[in-house]
Amino acid sequence: MREITGGEIVARTLRHMGAEVIFSVSGNQILPIYDAIIDTELRLIHMRHESAAAYAAAAFAEMRDAPGVALVSAAPAFLAALPGVATCREMELPLLFLNGAGRMAEVGTGGFQDFDYAGAAQTACKATFQVTAAARIRPTLIQAWHLAQADVPGPVHVSLPVDTLLAAMPDEIGAGMEEAPAPPRLTAADEAALADIAARLSQAVRPVIAARPSAARGPTGILLRALASRLGITPVVTEAPRGLGDLKYREAIRRYAESDCALVIGPADFAVGFLDPSVIASSGAVLLIDAPGDPVPRRTPRIHLQVPPLLALTHLAATVTPAARVAGSEPTVAPSGDRGEESTTAMLAGIHPLQVAVELRAALESDDVIVLDGGEFAQWIRFGLRDIPNRVLWNSKLGGIGGSIPLALGIAAAGHRGRTIVVVGDGAAGYHLSEFETAVRHELPFVAIVGNDERWAAEWHMQVSRYGVERARATDLSPARYDVVARGFGATGDDIHDLASLRAALATRLAERGPACLNVHLLPIPSPAVQA
Repeated sequence: MREITGGEIVARTLRHMGAEVIFSVSGNQILPIYDAIIDTELRLIHMRHESAAAYAAAAFAEMRDAPGVALVSAAPAFLAALPGVATCREMELPLLFLNGAGRMAEVGTGGFQDFDYAGAAQTACKATFQVTAAARIRPTLIQAWHLAQADVPGPVHVSLPVDTLLAAMPDEIGAGMEEAPAPPRLTAADEAALADIAARLSQAVRPVIAARPSAARGPTGILLRALASRLGITPVVTEAPRGLGDLKYREAIRRYAESDCALVIGPADFAVGFLDPSVIASSGAVLLIDAPGDPVPRRTPRIHLQVPPLLALTHLAATVTPAARVAGSEPTVAPSGDRGEESTTAMLAGIHPLQVAVELRAALESDDVIVLDGGEFAQWIRFGLRDIPNRVLWNSKLGGIGGSIPLALGIAAAGHRGRTIVVVGDGAAGYHLSEFETAVRHELPFVAIVGNDERWAAEWHMQVSRYGVERARATDLSPARYDVVARGFGATGDDIHDLASLRAALATRLAERGPACLNVHLLPIPSPAVQA
């Protein structure tokens, strides 16, 4: 009988469960998996940084509504991946986070790269597992695959000691292990509580809905939008670091305190103002549907229920019958304006960030995906494109920066047929600019608009407002040519100083469908959120 190695078990199990792409950075402990991938239909995309691999896997999960897979090596590589993994957790996307480790016999002995992987992973992941023998690889990966997608999706960590990957065993394992766990069901008490929520929403004059990111995706997202449409409102998705202060929902949120019935599907955290009455439903009812492990609400909701969003929205979308609404209770978000020519200020000192948004809006097609990084520049673009129907990926409630370029690679690797456009400031671009080389090597197209104002803008503006411009320190950057760096990696690039050049570069690079970097010189202007 043929024998199979642990590395082969990993590759074959992932492919059997439906994985297509693995995002990874090589390391000696995971080479048995690399070798096994050659004989499968899995595609291995070798990144330049472990955190970038996690970001790319997260975007792949976003586009495919299925788990992404990030594979890294031992201790330093594992630690390098954690920012991307933690962001994936906040984005509520399913991820298998796999790492190679030292031999089982050396665990806890101080051996080379011996490390407490579970201890470090547990705050960034839904669950963490350590494989103890080759025979445990398959059932552990299957369990992790299903758990990553269950209820509120998120990353699940599996540590794979190198001796389990090198071990050989008969090729007849895992029979009967493929079945998914039974889906959750509503109890009678759950159904009664949801009936009460439906009745209150139906009777409400000014209802509002705030939903966690995973509740806005896939079949759950369809139900969320159906419920909101029935109520004649727009749901706020708390996927951005400013929560209810998000510029996309700026007009609608102004009326949240006036709501007589607020349905919150997600944690009662900062993103919904901790349910503070001054922020949401000051004299109305708060109806909270969250999950085990979410923070304890500071304000006691009228109804507090813990059921998966899909089950809750299936029930509510079918039973809510809206009452008459107060005129003007749901404001319309106005478009960002017509395309304008260069202002005198822009011609002298750079382009206003909002003008970049106007040009980008004019260039957009219906199936384009926008990836926004953190920072002042991306906030302006968020504001300028707040009413577009396109899919937008944000940097999550965690508020980290630098992940937008690898996120774009994950979108392309998922087979997205439209164009992918990254919006990133010059500070954040420095984190993963080397992934342009990955994009070129793997033929993954995207266009990155790097807003270059020669500073860490958010912190610089804060220093200036607090301490005066003469005391702004350690927040300046050089007038670097990010387009030249991208060209050095084999991509294309343009240096942009005016709107006409931006217009032409967008048309050219988007049509080329290759990795491209537009280095756009900006006026240093604080974000509209700060100005508000």
